[in-house]
Amino acid sequence: MGFRDLSICISSFESDFGLIEQASGLAEAWQAHLSCCAIGLQPSPLFSQGIMSGQAEFQAQMQASRDQIEDFRNRLNKYIQEKSVQVELRESLTFDTALAGTVAVFARYADLIVARMPEQPDRDHHGEIIEGAMFGAGRPVLALPKSWKPAPIGRKVLLAWDASREASRAIHDALPMLAPGADVCVTTVDAKIGPGKHGAAPGLDISTHLARHGLKMTVQNADSLGKPVGERLVETAQGFGADMIVMGGYRHPKLAQRLLGGPSHFLVSNSPVPILLSH
Repeated sequence: MGFRDLSICISSFESDFGLIEQASGLAEAWQAHLSCCAIGLQPSPLFSQGIMSGQAEFQAQMQASRDQIEDFRNRLNKYIQEKSVQVELRESLTFDTALAGTVAVFARYADLIVARMPEQPDRDHHGEIIEGAMFGAGRPVLALPKSWKPAPIGRKVLLAWDASREASRAIHDALPMLAPGADVCVTTVDAKIGPGKHGAAPGLDISTHLARHGLKMTVQNADSLGKPVGERLVETAQGFGADMIVMGGYRHPKLAQRLLGGPSHFLVSNSPVPILLSH
């Protein structure tokens, strides 16, 4: 059974509603229901020594945010009407520091969250939306490049395999998206042989398992060549002609990913094709 209930979350900081059209194309192709949670963000109160500081300034910020949220609603409704997209629109209001938690509650009632890959800097809070869905709701996230045009996905898939729980969860979450007999390239980077790592033959066990699902499997054990792992995965995906990358999202703590980077952090902002993330 494939995905039947897709959802997207956008905040009032959003300036581009193209994600709605992208997600609508997927929903139409999969004959799935699409819902959109429009989240109005208000500034959080600032406290100093237990007393709200700058009350007049805070009230001015609140009024500005109300105006922004109202403009956001008007533009969003106009966009949906002009594009004639089939989407169930829901609305929510929260503080800007609570966006991930609001997304988590909404995401628990969907098969898949479709999100926009965050740009750097992430002014539209797309990274928080992805993290809220994965960590707060335990839902897989399909992150789309801004330039991506609705097209079939799941025919040629690169699986970024590091033998982790997160990577195993990701590929099994992705199975409903894969076409019958899809080509899947299991890719490792600097794989380490041994118990508790990649085993005796990196990529072999997961390939054998997925082949029993009728998938056409290949394994590519790549060297990093001194490059970041995420960059090597992008190069391999392009060489393979992948239409989607599947990988475990944020194996290491989120703070470490943000400060130090990592494959998930790099790919979620730089992948040229949609990426399925799961935790």
